[in-house]
Formats: sequence, C-alpha cells, structure tokens
Amino acid sequence: MELIFRPGKIGSGLVDEVACVLAKRTEIASREKLPGLWNKIDKINTDKAPENVLRRRKTRHAVYGAALIAMGIFLFVPGIMKPKELFVPLVVGAVSLISGIFAVMPQKNAAERFEKKAQKLIKSIDSSVKNGDTLVFGEECITENGALLMEYENIAEIFETKNLFFISDGIKAILIRKCDLVRGNNDEFCAFIGIKTGRKIIKI
Repeated sequence: MELIFRPGKIGSGLVDEVACVLAKRTEIASREKLPGLWNKIDKINTDKAPENVLRRRKTRHAVYGAALIAMGIFLFVPGIMKPKELFVPLVVGAVSLISGIFAVMPQKNAAERFEKKAQKLIKSIDSSVKNGDTLVFGEECITENGALLMEYENIAEIFETKNLFFISDGIKAILIRKCDLVRGNNDEFCAFIGIKTGRKIIKI
C-alpha cells in the first residue's frame, strides 16, 4: 500500500496551526523533563476561576494598570527634570510606570509565542517546494521524489491539526497539508502511519 502526497506551498494562512503544533511539542518535551512542575501547573489550571470572574479580574488589572501609568508619569516627569532633588519620586514613578505597562500589556497564549518560529518554518518549507514533488508513504519507508526521507521506526512524534500533518524523527520534520494527499484519504493515512510507527497521533 502507498499513500501519496503532492506537496504544495503551505502559505501564511496556516501559521496559527503550525504555531499550535510547535507549542504542543515544547510542552510535551517540558512535561517529560519537569513532571513535578507541570503537575502544579495542571492543578492551577484545574482550580482556575470561572470565565466571568477572569473577565472581571482582567478589567480590574487594566484599571489598576492605567492608574499606575498615570501616577508614574505624574512622579517620573518632575523627577527626571530635577533628579537630585526628587530622586525618590523619580524612582517610584519609574517603578509605577513599568508596573502599569506590564499590567495593561496583553498576555500572549502559548501558540502566539510560537508564531515567528511557525512563519520561519513555513517560509523554509515553501521555498523548497517545487511543482511535481512527490512524497510517498510506502510499506517500508517514506520517500521524497524517490529518495529516502524518513524511516518509520525513527519517527518520534505525529501531530494532526485541522489542515495539516506534522511528522518528526527528532532531526527532520515533515509538514504537509491534508489537501495534498492524492492517493488515499485522511482516515487511511492516520491508520497507516499509526500502524507503521506504533505512535499515537496527537490531535490539536
């Protein structure tokens, strides 16, 4: 049995999905190295307040942040004009200003922190894609244009998103769109790669 992809350019429209994969990979590696820390994080997330409480807390932080910024400017500007005479207000103003900025600054989620890496990965892959490229998942191994690309026994992780598959052996990575599968279908591919690698597909 062979399942065949004819890879096309991934494009910027799938940056979010690739970022989610990269974030999940990092989380899994971190969980393996620091299980105790992640047990605590999971407990905190389990005990997290209801959504309406979190919204009120976010609004409260924004108000506090704005107040700190205003106080910081009020103290910092005179202090910077007369630093020797108003040294204490200068320091307090600087601390208030910095604290206020951090309080109102939007917090990025895990995936958003990996957007730049995702863009770089997509750009690298898209720059190497050529018309007529063929990626074959055969009985023995994975080949690209007839040349060995990856052995099934070496595959360490498989991720599936809405539009993509991400496969890695720890050294190389294969990132392919589901729509580029020209022989077989997604269900057949998932069953096939699962049997060949003995790995569970992580869905995101």
